[in-house]
Amino acid sequence: MRKPTIRDVARLSGVGIGTVSRVLNGGSVKPSTKEKVTKAIAKLGYRPSSVARRLAGGRTRRVLFFMPEVRTEFHWRVMKAFDDAIDAMNYEMVIYPLFSGRRLERLHNDTTLLRDSDGAVFCTMNMEFLLKRRIDFGKNIVLLESQSEDFDCVYLDNFLGGKYAAQLLLDNGVKEFFTVTFEESNNVLATENFEKRLLGFSKTLEAAGYRFGKDHAVYTSFFFDTAHERIADILLNYERPGIFALADNFALEVLQTASAVKKTPGKDFFLVGYDNQSWTERAGLTTIQQPMEEMGRKAAELIINRIEEPVGYIQPVKFLPYVVRRKTA
Repeated sequence: MRKPTIRDVARLSGVGIGTVSRVLNGGSVKPSTKEKVTKAIAKLGYRPSSVARRLAGGRTRRVLFFMPEVRTEFHWRVMKAFDDAIDAMNYEMVIYPLFSGRRLERLHNDTTLLRDSDGAVFCTMNMEFLLKRRIDFGKNIVLLESQSEDFDCVYLDNFLGGKYAAQLLLDNGVKEFFTVTFEESNNVLATENFEKRLLGFSKTLEAAGYRFGKDHAVYTSFFFDTAHERIADILLNYERPGIFALADNFALEVLQTASAVKKTPGKDFFLVGYDNQSWTERAGLTTIQQPMEEMGRKAAELIINRIEEPVGYIQPVKFLPYVVRRKTA
């Protein structure tokens, strides 16, 4: 059976092909005309291809969402909020995990995916590094969880989050301070978020008369209890230490280790996490919250605005973290 074409839709609705094209691409059309066209589309079962739209100078109504491997709940929640928002605006999200050199090379060699999309959002990525690979990502770009002067972006004031964490521990009378953090080895994902959290933390301690040395930084991973022995050593050999876990995942490792060595958070030591993942309330973890859903929705708004109004000022949107205080600090 022959597939219906845009000409069939135009003929059945009694309008020109250009009018049908404007309806498909969200152009300005009288409501009564739009209704006739949409009824014809439904009756014929017409589905315009992204290739045809692109050749006609229209939109595919697809947005690429580049993301790293999902290490924390943060990425799931941001991605879900972003998808819900663009879906409400009649766009769809196409996810492309970009966490290896091999996948980056594949994108470099075959740009079909990029050409079939109206814009791209890069979540937790080093855009400077990606651009050096000479891949044409187009003009409609939004960065999420990354700051830039060249692109629309949605980011958190991580320096302020680090300051909040330090102040929480100071408020509890802590004299010995530690951090549990992570060192990124993948250049694609090497953003400055953790460095800014640590800088805000250390500067606040210095202003209060405390020195924070690198020897008090504990390194772990997102998936394995790689710092268990080091954390146990801190809990057993320091009196009421204060620990800033630069992600809630790391705070969970601290809590698990504390349970094994029979140390009570909020009594024998103090702990602050970062993110406010869904499990943290049950665990009583004091943490620095990122407004994940709001950030995802704002990124959706920015990319659709950039697609529909390509010429405009660059919009950097900064969100502020806030303290969620519970029993661990």
